[in-house]
Amino acid sequence: MDDETKMSIAGAMAMNGGNGHYDYARNSSYQKGIAVAAMVMIKEALPTTLDLNQLSSSSPNPVIGIADFGCSTGLTSVQAIKTIIQCLLDLINPIEQPQFRALEFQAIFNDLPTNDFCTLFANLPEKWRYYAMAVPGTFHGRLLPTASLHLAFSSCALHWLSQAPPETLDKSSRAWNRDRICYASSPAGVVGAYSARFERDMEAFLSARAEEMVSEGLIFMVMSGEPDLVHESQTTIGLELELLGSCLVDMAKTGIVSNAKVESFNLPLYFLSEKELKQVIGLNRFFNIERIQTLSHLKMDAAFSTPDSRSLCLRAAFEGLLLHHFGDELMINDLFHRYSLKVAKSPFFLKPESHETITFFVVLKRKMYEENMR
Repeated sequence: MDDETKMSIAGAMAMNGGNGHYDYARNSSYQKGIAVAAMVMIKEALPTTLDLNQLSSSSPNPVIGIADFGCSTGLTSVQAIKTIIQCLLDLINPIEQPQFRALEFQAIFNDLPTNDFCTLFANLPEKWRYYAMAVPGTFHGRLLPTASLHLAFSSCALHWLSQAPPETLDKSSRAWNRDRICYASSPAGVVGAYSARFERDMEAFLSARAEEMVSEGLIFMVMSGEPDLVHESQTTIGLELELLGSCLVDMAKTGIVSNAKVESFNLPLYFLSEKELKQVIGLNRFFNIERIQTLSHLKMDAAFSTPDSRSLCLRAAFEGLLLHHFGDELMINDLFHRYSLKVAKSPFFLKPESHETITFFVVLKRKMYEENMR
């Protein structure tokens, strides 16, 4: 796959923008619930992981850089930045610590260039205690100047891959995924290809952040995953994606879309176990794991209590990618109507307690630059 094609696909991965019926802001209550739970964890983690002396020595008049990677249209992102800054102010208390009286904050909102940054900035409060900027681009590469970032946050974004594994489209490969759009019930070769792609992408993400962060800077990562020893086909996420794929297969059988198009479509998503997460992060030499915990948050069946609400959530996330791949031949309303009908009869909707999905809260600390020279 050439670079131009990769850039085109990456652009299609942005969530639905605007303020309409199908926009991401309106249809992401589950993700908001996760972020709210993460804010509680950040308030708890910051006092025990942040080195205030290191913070104050970074500059005579320090500007604290705080970035959200994968901010989307910003309602959750704006709240996250606000929470982190308030935590810092509570910890620092500039009145009692004169070295922090000149402290300023730079809030950096990152997402793909096609993201709806206009809606994000419209969501900013009229008065805020930071300078705000948008940085468009993939978080799998460098985005910021060297040693300019102190704190980073990413919620419900890092399961997105830079691209689906190319070998899943190769009919001669053990990783060919046939007419499936995800790896949930796929052979081991397909799962391995997705796992390897995630490993490379996470390494790229962490290596880029390592160059951008000051020594002992912190990353807070909130990531959807699956319990150890539980197959993806037993999780709510895996079942939902399989169900969406079955709708595309049905449409191909009736000639609404071509079978070739279905066979060449794979969602660039991967949800890993805690064991995998520790292994992947451990491969990177720039960060130490401060904590990995499981978040307690609003469950998906509570956030999306009807088949239509679950359908709208997936549409807000995948519509751009689907239309980019299938073009005008895909009747998007028909697809998600079919999906809603199947959700109503699905086991993950009728008996949500029997299906496993978890969310990890991860805190990483940037090693001192001297450590990386050894």
